[in-house]
Order: sequence, then C-alpha cells, then structure tokens
Amino acid sequence: MNEREPVRFSHLRAYGKSAMHGLYARTAEAEETQAMERGTAVHALIFGTKPVIGYPGARRYGKEYDVFAALHEGYEILTRDEYAKATRMAAAVQNCKLAEPMLKGRTEETLLFAWNGMTCRSTPDVRGADFVTELKTAPSADPAQFGWHALRMHYHAQMRMEQIAVETVEGVEHVMDCFIVCVEANEPHPVTVFRVDEKALEVGDKLLTLWAERLKVAEASQAWPPYVSCVVPLTVPDELQLEFEEEV
Repeated sequence: MNEREPVRFSHLRAYGKSAMHGLYARTAEAEETQAMERGTAVHALIFGTKPVIGYPGARRYGKEYDVFAALHEGYEILTRDEYAKATRMAAAVQNCKLAEPMLKGRTEETLLFAWNGMTCRSTPDVRGADFVTELKTAPSADPAQFGWHALRMHYHAQMRMEQIAVETVEGVEHVMDCFIVCVEANEPHPVTVFRVDEKALEVGDKLLTLWAERLKVAEASQAWPPYVSCVVPLTVPDELQLEFEEEV
C-alpha cells in the first residue's frame, strides 16, 4: 500500500466497519454496480464532466461491444435502458427550480488538505460561495425514507469532511451550508433537496475523528483486524419470547 495516498471519505467510512475493511478500501479497486454506473452518468450529464452514451446492443460484452467501446474511449457507456433512465434523472434535476441554486458553483474539483495528521482528499460535487452540495441518486427521495438511508451511508460525515476540506483550503473558519440534492431512481424521478443541519454535522465530525484514529492505529501497528478478535456469544435477548406450538 502506498502510505502517501491521500485518505478519502470512502476509506474512513470503511474503517468505521473494521480495520480489515479499511485496508481493503485503500488497496482494492472497487467494482461499480449498475446503480453506481447510473449515478456516475447522472453526474456527468449534469456537470458535463465526461460524455455519456448508451450501447445499442443487448449486452455490454463481445467483439461488437469491444469495437463500440474503442470508438467511444473516455465515454461513460451504459446499456440502452440505463442510459434512458440516467437521461431522465438528469433532466429531473435540471428542471428542479428548488435545486438550481445549490448546483451553481465549481463542480467536482478535488481538494487536497491536511487533517488530523493525515493528507486527505475530498471532491465536493458543487462548491459554491457559501455552500457545498452533494448530488445523490437513491431508490427513494422521500424524506421519511432517504433520511435513514443517508444515516446508514454516513452522508452527514461525508458532508462534514467536505466542510473541513474547504475550510482548510480556503483558510476560512467555518464553511457554509451543506446540501444534498437527491433524485429518485424510479419514475417520475422526484427530486428532494436536504440541508444537513448542525447536529448531524457534529455527529459526522465525531465519526470522522473516530475512524481516523482507527486508521492511524492500524497503519502504525501494521495490523488490520476484522470486527472482533475473539469468540462472540450468540444468544437470545430476554425480551424475545419464542412460542412453539405443541405437535398434535
């Protein structure tokens, strides 16, 4: 492992599971799922970071696909159906007047910064004059459902890391608001704008610090244990009552 590789949020989040997960995140190349590919395409369509195209064939492999990919080097290539969906999702975001101000600014610029004794990197989707924004695609943009999804994915910690990055790079004491623009993957692709509040950012800050300490301890000791290093009891809580019917 290259010890000088800047630490990303995805690395820290993996250390939140275990040091073993953290090492894997820092050394292995993650495979993109279909949802991740679609999300990348939506970002590219909205921010213009790379061209996106749909492959007209049934499957993305074989000699014909190899020729198509060679002719479209540098493109984000999706299946025909996924391209159509990504295009609709991008249009839904672009047509959302509520989200429009949060999507104006510098887009997808990587920031290198020092934090907690480490060299880190962060790439906010949008960096405005007084805010940072993340564009997310999700199974649901319903606030009642996405809130729980965001906590499971630790988006509040991601937003806090982006705050820290901008604060450090720009030399300001406190950055701005943090927004998440979420577009639902299913039609009619509703868009919801979330503002990450101070309480969530404080919790995110504590998580980042905890994960960073686990990373530094693991790399200093050259030991990357899994969840636990002992035999763990598996039992039934007292509150759980199991009833079995008697056989007749």
